[in-house]
Amino acid sequence: MSLDRDQIDTSHGDFLKASTDKNLPPVAVILRGVNLSSSSKFPSVQADGSGLDEAELFWDEAEKGGRDGWFVNHPLAEHELDVHFRRLVAWGFRVIRLIVTWEGLEHLPGQYDETYIDYLIRLLRRCKAHGLRVFISAHQDVFSRFTGGSGAPMWALQALGLCPRRVHQTGAAILHRQWASEGWGGVEGRAEAAENDFTHFPDMIWNTNLHRLASRHCFTMFFASHVFAPKCTIDGKPVGLWLQDKHVEAYGHLADRLAQAGDLLDGCVIGWDTMNEPHEGFIGIPNLNEIPPAQEFRKGPSPTPLQSFQLGVGQPVKDVAYDDFTSLGHKKLGKVSMTPPDAQGVWQTRAEAEAAAEQYGWRWGDEWAFWNLGGCPWAGHQVWDPELRRVTKPDYFEKDSQGKGYDFMEQFWRPHYEAYIQRIRRAHPDAITFVNPPVFGSPPDLSEDVKKGRVALSPHFYDGLTMLGKRRHKFNADAVGLQRGNVGLLDSLKIGTSNIKAGLHAQFQELKSDARRRDGIAENTSGKKEYPTLIGELGVPFDMKPTGMFGLARGKKRLDDYREPTKSMNELLAGCDGTNALSYTLWNYEPTNTHEHGDHWNGEDLSIFTLDDLEDRSVAVEPPNLRSLLLAGARGIEAWCRPYPVEAMGRVQSFTFDMSTTVFKLNIQVVSHETSALWQSREPDRIAEEGFTLIYLPFVHYLKSEEGETGDGRLVGGGEEEWEPGVRGVVDLKIVHMSVGRLEVDGQWGRWYYPLDTDREMELALRKWN
Repeated sequence: MSLDRDQIDTSHGDFLKASTDKNLPPVAVILRGVNLSSSSKFPSVQADGSGLDEAELFWDEAEKGGRDGWFVNHPLAEHELDVHFRRLVAWGFRVIRLIVTWEGLEHLPGQYDETYIDYLIRLLRRCKAHGLRVFISAHQDVFSRFTGGSGAPMWALQALGLCPRRVHQTGAAILHRQWASEGWGGVEGRAEAAENDFTHFPDMIWNTNLHRLASRHCFTMFFASHVFAPKCTIDGKPVGLWLQDKHVEAYGHLADRLAQAGDLLDGCVIGWDTMNEPHEGFIGIPNLNEIPPAQEFRKGPSPTPLQSFQLGVGQPVKDVAYDDFTSLGHKKLGKVSMTPPDAQGVWQTRAEAEAAAEQYGWRWGDEWAFWNLGGCPWAGHQVWDPELRRVTKPDYFEKDSQGKGYDFMEQFWRPHYEAYIQRIRRAHPDAITFVNPPVFGSPPDLSEDVKKGRVALSPHFYDGLTMLGKRRHKFNADAVGLQRGNVGLLDSLKIGTSNIKAGLHAQFQELKSDARRRDGIAENTSGKKEYPTLIGELGVPFDMKPTGMFGLARGKKRLDDYREPTKSMNELLAGCDGTNALSYTLWNYEPTNTHEHGDHWNGEDLSIFTLDDLEDRSVAVEPPNLRSLLLAGARGIEAWCRPYPVEAMGRVQSFTFDMSTTVFKLNIQVVSHETSALWQSREPDRIAEEGFTLIYLPFVHYLKSEEGETGDGRLVGGGEEEWEPGVRGVVDLKIVHMSVGRLEVDGQWGRWYYPLDTDREMELALRKWN
């Protein structure tokens, strides 16, 4: 292995970087940080003098192709970049997952927003100046803003045959923007919204869009139109492959621009995440007449695929399942009727399709002519019959003509992924490819020609009960094990805090194993090769509900009460500690967060920072001292601002942190020069006698609070930065146990020095003094 000084390596099971002294071994790095951020998912709305209100501008701007610099200052206002990055570094974070949507890059086909890219380059340079590493997320949620999430531009939906303005009213998706006036959709939804207060957008309802028509259709067509809808072509190419080319080239253009900047790749931008949380759409559904068995999370009207087809062509539908999801799981509430207003469907009319072709400059294929079938591509491919209102091919998306089942990841996700990373590496040859499979799903085998020894697994993890119930429960389940078929329902149940913590640790361990198993991304032509894992998203809601279920589901008493969210976050992150020793990027740091609107996206409220709790917001925007920088606006900081080994000369075997006692324990295995292939590859001039591990020791837990008596094992750190007027910020520790070496502390950073002369396992334990 040969490491450039600025480069991160992934080929030995850990993130590794070169030591500044070539006589020292490479350093194992744990990358912890945040996602930036929810506001990256949508543009700024700007009054244009037309007199249109904000709700209408949502549509009008997108239909006109956006505007230059549409996403500038998302995620962060440019004049505030430095204070935000100073804060993140002071919190111990070293990496950022930067959210960049396709819509942000390419408002119109083939036309890139260079002003926005210029802003991203300036943002990345400030990241680099603060020592932050970055990997870029090609981000989407449920495909697009116009299907209730984020990602694809409006023209991509039109290219797939949809009329975005009619998505909500036909029940093809539920949009936050339409909720207050149209409710669940249809004539019935409008009437109910007019009679009742529909101000509150139901918790996590946006996620149900994955199972509604618009999102299922878009994902199916994007990944597999050449198989399932061959009549649908644009400019002589299957529309899905045509869109994939556009998507890949948009991010490829961004990579080109970052390369041209000359100072960002590898030293700052270390890699590129695959498409965020991809979905299979209709692919794999066994029977289009029924709600698929995998669709366990249901909330509101839950049409079957057939019913969604019917609504999609403007037909009224009775007996649509109406459901909820509670702390005890799925709950049936009855049946409802849905009637699209004026019998209008979600598909473009012939006139609308011709107008889109003229506006965007594409040519529809001659066979894309389903106008007598309501414009529905699935009727056009004889999957169902609109006149008879029934499915003709119930298992159309499950098996091919030979009866062989489709494999979404291998047959459809993988080709797009390979095209994407190959295009990125034309501009960024040493890019780490962060592989983000569907939630709780396993990645496919990847060839070494694609991995090139530079790959990391980046799965996501959210605790379902906490997210959906918005409370901290005294019971839980092994969601990863259940989805993967590793455990049955009864075996998955976890009751009590200790069992819940153990269960979370086991779930993270299972996700991590995909990067180390032969049937995961670790497969190599010459044998097993381990790669590191970074959990790309994890977090908890800070807008928890009041305590319920007789105390079994704990919540909040007031808006600024973060005790239960903090405990929930601590349980989650403790699962990443221990023997897992995981890297991660929390979801998320959103500085515009408010109690009323959360993270400003679909009612989510997961930001670890908010200004709403401050009487004087200037102390967070222009912090007068270190105390304000660290604490002003922070939520749940005791849980996520936690000690960890940032860089280690050796392999981190385990580390734990007890939030209530501040006890931190660290176990490291050191391998001597004689037995370390990594060290020998460096060809040192001499053998260094001593190495070290860099440990983050946050003031949040270890700040010196009083002088007190100097006692056995006490260590008071150095540092000159002012905590608050007249008070220096220094760490005050008790060394409970140190098997070898010495610990030196400056500010919030400790260096544990130890000899490198022989193989050994070492232990360190510490806590706050008194």
